[in-house]
Amino acid sequence: MVDNCNSNNKGSGRGKSNAFVYKSYSSTGESQSFDEGTARDTTRQPDETKSPHINQNEKPFLQQAFSMDNGTSASVRSNKIIPNKESQGDQSSFFKWTFALLLGGTAVGIAAPKNPHLPSPMWQLLSSIIGYTYFLAWSASFYPQIFMNYYRKTTRGLSCDFCVLNVLGYVCYTAYTTNFYWNEQIIAEYKQRMSGNDENSGAKQSEITVQGNDVAFAIHALVMATLTLSQIGMYDSFHSRPPSRRVYIILVCTFAFCALYILSTWMYEGRIDFLGFLYVLGTIKICVTIGKYVPQALLNRSRKSTVGWNHWNVILDFTGGVLSLLQLVGDCADMRDWNGITGNPAKIALSLVTICFDVSFLERLGGNTN
Repeated sequence: MVDNCNSNNKGSGRGKSNAFVYKSYSSTGESQSFDEGTARDTTRQPDETKSPHINQNEKPFLQQAFSMDNGTSASVRSNKIIPNKESQGDQSSFFKWTFALLLGGTAVGIAAPKNPHLPSPMWQLLSSIIGYTYFLAWSASFYPQIFMNYYRKTTRGLSCDFCVLNVLGYVCYTAYTTNFYWNEQIIAEYKQRMSGNDENSGAKQSEITVQGNDVAFAIHALVMATLTLSQIGMYDSFHSRPPSRRVYIILVCTFAFCALYILSTWMYEGRIDFLGFLYVLGTIKICVTIGKYVPQALLNRSRKSTVGWNHWNVILDFTGGVLSLLQLVGDCADMRDWNGITGNPAKIALSLVTICFDVSFLERLGGNTN
């Protein structure tokens, strides 16, 4: 990326540092243009007599916390690239945020109602703490990108397809979790189906592993995903950055499949299979989760850059995935009933898919953040 800019600045004494000037100023909202296809910087250089470099300590707190520099920015002084001590601050921020998540998750987990279906009182407490820590981690993962978009006044670097699919997925997941948690008819039908459809067999009935923290996360995620999508319209407009044709095809196919499932079950069974329909929504969420990461991965690869894709988003997402998986497996082990995994495929699949993709994102963020 440095080589692309050097040819335009020969003899200026700034050729070797041009790419880094763009990066230092990109989070301040300066006027800029960026070609996503070639990742070529065409930013108008600011007047160095007025602002030779950006001092991270002078930024507002939130702008420092959610800066897009990812710990690799540099200042330009005397025609030399002088690395900042941003990486040390980034590491310090990581431990501070980790401690805050653990403290917050512990406090909420202790205060929140426990799952009465878990036989061990100790695991009831631990499960609640783990669950609400994952809720905070996954919920917090939305905010760095939102604040980054706000400070940059642009969503360049964020895939519009990703945002649209994110909203679709969380609409499905919110319907899935809320019905499994609050709908008594669905709960009774689930227990009957997982117990072999025999209410009088005397067999132990399987309990639903959807918990309150799952519902809280789904609702919060839907709101935040919708807000992130709306920022594209506010800062760049959907006219200039519309969703791709394949996203429209996915939306049409999704609604058509849902309508077809409802119609077919009503015709062949004489009633709508709502439990089966919730599993359909869960499956859609799993497919969307897989599909939504692909556009962002392809965008990062085509631009040869992760500028505009906040690293805190990935770290928090990964943390939430690990804790969500730990809670589900731990609950099933405590109840000695592994039907809780097969009966809640959306939760375990979301955890595994999130972990796999975030590992790949972290690798790219660590290898190339320019």
